[in-house]
Amino acid sequence: MDTHLQTLEILKDFHKITGARISLHDIEFNEIACYPDKLSGFCGRVQKYGTVRSKCLAADAVAFKKVCETGLGIIYKCHCGLIEIVAPIYNFGVMTGFFMMGQITDDSPDSLESVKRLSAKYFSDEHELNAACEEIPLIKSETVNSYINILKIIAEYMTQTNRMTGQGQDLAASVKNYINRFYSRELTINLLCETFGCSRTTLINSFKKKFGQTVGRYITEYRIIQAENMLINSDISVKAISADCGFSDQNYFAKVFRAKHSLTPSEYRKSARKTESGCE
Repeated sequence: MDTHLQTLEILKDFHKITGARISLHDIEFNEIACYPDKLSGFCGRVQKYGTVRSKCLAADAVAFKKVCETGLGIIYKCHCGLIEIVAPIYNFGVMTGFFMMGQITDDSPDSLESVKRLSAKYFSDEHELNAACEEIPLIKSETVNSYINILKIIAEYMTQTNRMTGQGQDLAASVKNYINRFYSRELTINLLCETFGCSRTTLINSFKKKFGQTVGRYITEYRIIQAENMLINSDISVKAISADCGFSDQNYFAKVFRAKHSLTPSEYRKSARKTESGCE
């Protein structure tokens, strides 16, 4: 069984337990796997109205961005009052995607009434509304938070078995995100290959194809950019900046910095501050 089918089996089993629709998304919020394939009966009826789907997607986008900002799972309600849960997926410390569980309600007194009140305008009469609401999966209110923990466990399993890569996760983008986050550490091709479970050839070729430059060149350029910011915006010594930006050899740092700016780091700092102060 290939990784896509295995992933669908995981989502299917989760649906059997919860009754909720569950989906897997990449870091750009694109849905790459889900179960069931169709929306719930309630959501399917509501989204027949042209403007409703855009409202649903807008609410989801806000939730995804919140998860990106906090790094934590989030529970929220859509514009129709249904409960939605989004949990992040990490790959070696880098957020690479999301699990989303939703189109459900809980057994708290006002939950279903709130759904009916917010969505009544999308139904022809009360009978149709009640019939659609009866199709909404119901979970106990005290278990809602537990679902985030369950999604985290599934996310960890997905990472360990490399299923996000199997679903088309962009290796080059993941490596780039990793470099951006850990540029101050020692980074080598071998370490990155070990971290992402790929061969040197796969890593080198995919990165070059995606970004038009080698991994090593990108690492150096990104470190230099960080050093530039630190030289301008702090009084940290050049030696400390060199180390903080991942350069183990200060002489090498000075060499690559001069190659880019035709100035030493100290000269660059002095020139940049003169420019900021308006002095020639």
